[in-house]
Order: sequence, then C-alpha cells, then structure tokens
Amino acid sequence: MMQQPAEADALFDAARRRVKRRERLTPWLMMAPALAIIIVFFGLPTLYMARMSFNLHPDQRLYVPGFTLEHYLSLLTDPLFTGALWTTIKLAFVSSIFTVLIGYAFALLVWLQPAKWRFAFIALALCPLLISEISIIFGWWMFFPKNGLLSYALLSTGVIEDKISLMYTEFAAFVGLIYVTLPFCFFILLSIFDGIDKRMLEASADLGAAPFRTAWEVLLPLTRTGILVAFAQSFIWSMGTYATPSALGPDTLWTVGYMIQEQMLGKHNWPKAAAFSMVLAVGVAIVMMFIRSLMWKRTSFHA
Repeated sequence: MMQQPAEADALFDAARRRVKRRERLTPWLMMAPALAIIIVFFGLPTLYMARMSFNLHPDQRLYVPGFTLEHYLSLLTDPLFTGALWTTIKLAFVSSIFTVLIGYAFALLVWLQPAKWRFAFIALALCPLLISEISIIFGWWMFFPKNGLLSYALLSTGVIEDKISLMYTEFAAFVGLIYVTLPFCFFILLSIFDGIDKRMLEASADLGAAPFRTAWEVLLPLTRTGILVAFAQSFIWSMGTYATPSALGPDTLWTVGYMIQEQMLGKHNWPKAAAFSMVLAVGVAIVMMFIRSLMWKRTSFHA
C-alpha cells in the first residue's frame, strides 16, 4: 500500500520530464526546415568560399589548390582595397542614416492613417520590391542625366537656369541605394509602430506634452529597437550591393563589391576575390554584433 503513491509520484515525475523535454525540443523542430535551408544554401557556400580564399593563384588559372595567407596579407598593404573599403563603409553608413530617417517618417505617416488609406500607402511601398534592380537603374538613367526628367523639372520651375546632370555622381549612387533599401526599412518600422497603443499618444497630449516632446519621449524610446534593426538591414544591403553604385556612381567610386567583381571576372583571381568577400562578411558580422548589443528587449504594446 505504501509503494503505490511512490510509484505514482515516479510516473508523474517521468511524464513531467518528458513534457519539459518535448517543450525544449519543439522550437528546434519548428526551426529545423529553416536551419536546413540556411546550412545548405548559405553555410556550405560560405565554408567553400573561406577555403577558396586560401588557395594559390600562381598563373592565369582560376586557382590552384593549396594553402597561403598571401591574399589576406596583401589586403593590409593594398591602398586600392583599403580605399574601396572606406568608400563602401561611408556609402553604406550615410545612405542607411537617410534611409532610416525617410522610412521612419513614412512609417509614422502610414501608422497614423485610417485603415482605408493604409493599404494604398503599403501598396506604394511595395512597388520597388516588384521591380528588378536593373529596371530601377534604367529608371534613374532617365531621371538624372542632363536631358533627364530632373533637369527639365528644375529648369521649368526656375530653380536652375541651365540643364544639369547628376548622373555618375556620388549623389546618384546615394539616391539609388536609398531607393532600393527603403521598402525594407519601412516595413520593419511599420511593424514596430503597429505594436504601440495609439492611446499612449492621447495620454501624452492630455498631460500637456507638445507633439515634438511626445515623439521624442514616447515614440522614440518605444521604436528604438526597430530603428536599429532597420539601420542594420539597410547597412548590410548597402555594403553588399554592387550594381547600383557601379551603374549610377562615378568611375572613381570603387567599392568592395566592385573589387570582388574585378578580381573574379577581370583578373580571374578567385582566391583573392574570396578573401575580399570573407573580409566583407566578417566586417558586416562585427557591425551586426555591435548593433545587437545596443538593442533593448522588445516589449509588446498591443491593447
């Protein structure tokens, strides 16, 4: 009679352990398909690229299997690469700041709109995602040249007295990068805004706060995480993109993406191109870790 409660307790403890073990495994099982895709299509190619960066390139062949640190050591003494790296960081950083500012203002505008207008604005934000990057570049080629739409618009309004061309300038490259990355930042920030109770704005106004103070002391702290995520998204995209700055910027605008393309297709030096790519990937990972350290734990504000 005394053994039955003990056996029942043991069975209960075993069942509880199984439930806890199942609860721990459930998230991993749900993530397993995504993890498999990441490992197969991203992890393995990255490992192959890392191995390629140590191969030899003694002649005109693409590469010779071997092991050398020459390609990484040459990066430290190559002024072209250091200049391209600085140009890439500057281009990505400045364009990301403006992208976040514009995306924040646009997301706030859409968030404050009634439901019937939200879908129209969201559809407008989706338009750049439905067009290929090459088509977007062709569109800017019609906008920035001396005989383009921008020059005619400024001339007709009296802002300028003679036609101007902004094509093949750093400004055109900045605008192109902002246009490409803006939709991603917008949807990230809009999702953050949707998690905020709008009654908090009414409460702030009832307490006598001006709109600017409400934005600074209420909205900004609540959307801080979204701002950092949007900046990181824009920065990563701008660091890795090649076509937009190369097609819209000047010939002197050498980015890391351009140098990777030159080593890969122009000089047929696959190991050095892989070394450039690994340095770029590691640099982006360091920036991501730094931005992650600045983030606060997100809190839901749904009513």
